[in-house]
Amino acid sequence: MIVILSRLLLCGVLLLPGLSSAGSAEECGQEATPCLSYGAQVFQARCALCHGSDGLGEGILPLSLPNYPSTNLLEPKNAKDRDSIYAVVVKGGSIKPVSPEMPPWGDELTLTQIDSVVDFVVYMRKDLESALKMLKKESANLPPSIKVGRAIFIGRCALCHGQTGLGDGKMARIIKDPPPFNLTLSRAPDSYLRDMITKGGENMGRSPRMPPWGGDLSAPEIESVMMYVKTLRSE
Repeated sequence: MIVILSRLLLCGVLLLPGLSSAGSAEECGQEATPCLSYGAQVFQARCALCHGSDGLGEGILPLSLPNYPSTNLLEPKNAKDRDSIYAVVVKGGSIKPVSPEMPPWGDELTLTQIDSVVDFVVYMRKDLESALKMLKKESANLPPSIKVGRAIFIGRCALCHGQTGLGDGKMARIIKDPPPFNLTLSRAPDSYLRDMITKGGENMGRSPRMPPWGGDLSAPEIESVMMYVKTLRSE
């Protein structure tokens, strides 16, 4: 029950953003006509929370919650063709053996949105590089937030920097000279934080153990992490 409530709370805190103002008429050239660009838009708005902004399974929920089922769309366990993907999108976890964590979208998305996102998942498995370019373009439209930043921090940064940024994460016992930085002591300006997160420590003349996240996180996600890191600072 605690796990279920925590997941519901996180879903509520990180409520999926609505689609941008662009609809199928603007994206696809005609209303009620599905297309890949609209599918990428729907994916980022409705699916990235679990499947990740690149569909590779590193969404905010899997990174934040223990024992979360794999959500990597390139390694499907159930939905392996268009018909089965369509069924899972519409009916979610009510289809066995699909995980109950998968929500049913049949009552929330239009038929055009469903067709578009299903086509996009199929396309992603055929041409990942092109699909990722489309997803990156869409992710740039999502607003940054402290809540998103916290979830990313817990999933990506706490292993070294610790849950509260004190530099006491699990890897701190291994990483020495220098150890993970105590983020509560940081007073670095935004420009420095942005470069450090994006480029990594080695490119900034700091510890090479600090990885560059620019290739994994979108610009809004990096801004979100910055916003959260600044809340960890001691007064």
